Amino acid sequence: MQFQSYQEPYSKVLSLIRCLSVAFLCFAFTSCQDENEAGKEDIKLYFDLKGFIGNQVIYLNEKKPEITKTAALGKRKEVLKSRDVDWKKELELFIQADLNKPSYRQSYDVLRADSSHYEYRLKANADLPVKYLKIIIDTTLKQPVYVEALLVARNKIYSSEKKIKLQSIRKDNLLEIGSYSIEGYQKLVFMETKPFTIAGKIGL
Repeated sequence: MQFQSYQEPYSKVLSLIRCLSVAFLCFAFTSCQDENEAGKEDIKLYFDLKGFIGNQVIYLNEKKPEITKTAALGKRKEVLKSRDVDWKKELELFIQADLNKPSYRQSYDVLRADSSHYEYRLKANADLPVKYLKIIIDTTLKQPVYVEALLVARNKIYSSEKKIKLQSIRKDNLLEIGSYSIEGYQKLVFMETKPFTIAGKIGL
């Protein structure tokens, strides 16, 4: 089934996934309360993923490309197309995967196979939502062509795992997000586990 916008009719599958995701974001924000302390984010110990996503959000909000979005929750599946997208909300999990937060400092092992590959893995003695982050950059533009991360949240009432992936395409010496996906599960206490997938393809 295809709809022409997120609003009329609004995707029931996406709506439910978004509602469940609020608990994860609240958990993540609680873990990073000091993120916005003045001056502390000026020094980037890790790759500046937040900066890249922020620039893409500005570009996408201005250009308003059509997105084809497939969402599945259990056996329910929907396909939507729209140009009316709040890209900051749409890419929020990729912003949350950025590691340049005061509370994250010294919490990740840095693994680099070569100059184009960045890999960060959470140390065994650390307890943070981002378990790993992988980034492959265009060696000329120094920006990501591929991003992958695993975000995990667990407390007494809620558990969630989300593997997020993003791919960029090069056009006119610029990198633009071409597709992204989120795959995982969410579970509230006394409720069954809800596996889900979201895949977006941007028509630039």
